[in-house]
Amino acid sequence: MSATVCSACGLPPLPNKPLLKCTRCESVWYHDKNCQVNHYPEHRVECRRVAKLKKKVNNTSTTLAVKQKPLVECRNIEGRGRSLFATTSIKVGCHPLSSDGLCKPIAHPVLLESMRSSRCTYCFQQFKHGYIQSSKLHCHCSLQCQRLDTNWRVEKHALQQLPSPPSPTALSCSRILRKFTKVPTALNEYNELCYNIDSLSEQEKESYLQIFNQAHIFLRAIGDTTTAKMAYEMISNPTKVYQFMSRLCMNGFTISNSEQHSIGHGIYCGFSSMMNHSCRSNAVQTFWLCDNTPPMLQVTVCKDVNVGEEITISYCDTSTPTSMRRATLLENYKFICDCNLCKDIDRDDDVVGLKCTTNSGACTGRVKSINSLNESESSEYKCNACKSTDFNKARKAQSDSIDRMRQLESLLSNTQQHDKKVGDYIRKVYEKLKQYCCIKTSYYLSSSADLYINWCANELKKMNNEQDQLKICHDALVVINESRQVSQFIMDYPGNLSWSVKLGVEAKLRLFANPMDMGALQILQNVRKELLKYYPSSDEMILSLEESLAAYSFS
Repeated sequence: MSATVCSACGLPPLPNKPLLKCTRCESVWYHDKNCQVNHYPEHRVECRRVAKLKKKVNNTSTTLAVKQKPLVECRNIEGRGRSLFATTSIKVGCHPLSSDGLCKPIAHPVLLESMRSSRCTYCFQQFKHGYIQSSKLHCHCSLQCQRLDTNWRVEKHALQQLPSPPSPTALSCSRILRKFTKVPTALNEYNELCYNIDSLSEQEKESYLQIFNQAHIFLRAIGDTTTAKMAYEMISNPTKVYQFMSRLCMNGFTISNSEQHSIGHGIYCGFSSMMNHSCRSNAVQTFWLCDNTPPMLQVTVCKDVNVGEEITISYCDTSTPTSMRRATLLENYKFICDCNLCKDIDRDDDVVGLKCTTNSGACTGRVKSINSLNESESSEYKCNACKSTDFNKARKAQSDSIDRMRQLESLLSNTQQHDKKVGDYIRKVYEKLKQYCCIKTSYYLSSSADLYINWCANELKKMNNEQDQLKICHDALVVINESRQVSQFIMDYPGNLSWSVKLGVEAKLRLFANPMDMGALQILQNVRKELLKYYPSSDEMILSLEESLAAYSFS
């Protein structure tokens, strides 16, 4: 607003001619330039002082604005929906989504059923010194976690009235719905998440309704009539249930520990829900499991990002063949990826890695897919040397190996199942795949070798006899040496933390066999340095690496 009188002559402004402001200090007003010149000798010192002060304040404000400016912004892209783009150059190791680098869940995440007896319901950390069983669903690692967990008391009351506990998904639904009642803004956040109900099959719709009905029954057992009424009204309009469940399934994060084992599921909103998928992403999602804190999501840049470049993460295991990646993405997220990696047919043929067995394996030709898109596991293949197309037996062996390895992995997730029979069976799967798969590039061979090596490492911890320990260590190192090239081809790319974990396991086994292996010690140091970009220093794996480094550094 203009001053009422001229600072030079003290007179009010002329009709239809407002006073003019001093452009330097912007604190005094004049009729015209003559008034300003006449007043300047008197005003000079104050003008400079005020101008200098304003400049300092403006510089400070600009600095603060730069510091507070988000590193990313959301844009709506046709065909991709909400997408996240960098507003400035971002270097490897940066956490661009929030000021402290961590994102909180919209409601408390849920453990997988297989993890309930080995991990804390609240902080998701492994039990180290016993646990407190608060109910059928809730076990806590400490009294502090039990006090902080606001869910277990009301959920325990409900469990006493029901014949069986709800499924993890139904439990997650009930917690999200209860959060809507307590914090109405959470409903707006959740409703902003993307969904796709047009691609749902009738079977999926029926499954969604059953799960949501479980959540409704559980809410009634809890005694939360307000939230139970909300759930009932949604069931009366199934479309709302499909939308709710689609948001849950499409935007939920599988919570993994630093060893890349799935342990739970959670919903994280804000910027974290806006990142699209890429099979070679430039960012990685990890979860911080700390004392007395729910699992926190952190997104870390794994490749330098330029201004205007999209921030992407991987929705699936991108080490797998294209057909497996596409099947997973279509089932869970209702889209087919057409990125450059998915279009790289030559590389995908290598990843499938079929070996021509013509003339008892004497043929050295390269096996390639006949159909260019390679859209399913039923694709036909042909050797470019002998022209053989008889690979049905090999493809069946690969397919069967995946089913078997999934079963064996579920056994390995239970610490009580690390027995010799499991190890022998995994080794047989690996040896059979060697007959049909290329030892240098096949994903199937790499994954079976990795599973066997992990079994050996876990079994080693249980043994007391030194001779038995050295034998199983030797067996693991033999497989490591055989599969090193294929493992590197499949797993060694920016952001694949499974590769770092694998290197750490190999280094520990090498040091057990030879405590003077300085190369292995260096690998451990490098793995620790890499994982510290993605996890806190208190993480289980990082502490384990530091323990090994301390034990062998003075050998």
